[in-house]
Amino acid sequence: MDAAHAPASDPASGPAPDPALRERKSQLRTALRTRRQEIYGAPAGAERRSTEAQQLCDHAAPLLEDALGQAETLVVAAYHPLGTEADVMPVARALASRGARLIFPAAAGRELEWIRWDGHSDFVPSPGRGFGREPEGERLGAGALAEAALVLAPAVAIDRSGTRLGHGAGYYDRALRHRTERTPVVAVVHPHELLDAGSLPRDVFDVPVDAVLTAAGLTRLPAAE
Repeated sequence: MDAAHAPASDPASGPAPDPALRERKSQLRTALRTRRQEIYGAPAGAERRSTEAQQLCDHAAPLLEDALGQAETLVVAAYHPLGTEADVMPVARALASRGARLIFPAAAGRELEWIRWDGHSDFVPSPGRGFGREPEGERLGAGALAEAALVLAPAVAIDRSGTRLGHGAGYYDRALRHRTERTPVVAVVHPHELLDAGSLPRDVFDVPVDAVLTAAGLTRLPAAE
């Protein structure tokens, strides 16, 4: 999912975003997206991304075991990545093959709604401006995330303090407030997009993540700090 052309991020309620912090985030997004495009935008980058997708899936194994052991019917929120984002779809397929119920985000104004994916059907272009692809099917509403035992989230970058830099429209920061407190959020990025603690600015409404999944491994983070 990409919200590069969506309105600037803002909270569902509470104080307005700090203008200087917003500008800093925008500069970081531009630099990080440029770097991502340089590495993964060319044909050689696409081949590398495909190789890393399998590595990412291998490193996700402990995460999948933890999640699948929590409930008889597991609900996992995933997303369909854009062409240069880390490819989380092998993880989603692995979960579906083991009986998990997958829900994917769908554009719905300022909120994300969720649509169940059966593990094999094609995705279609989203009608939302700045969005990628989504499953076809019944929209389950924004509150469907409350049923998820695990959230796999996109990001431009993550730092080791748990700060997530998203695409700038605030969709996930608003959506993640619908999940239960015990539901972990795992961001999926490329290895070089896991940054040192304190590298990314965090506003009051930015929701931190619990872990980062990359082709180099699964890293647990102090999201509650």
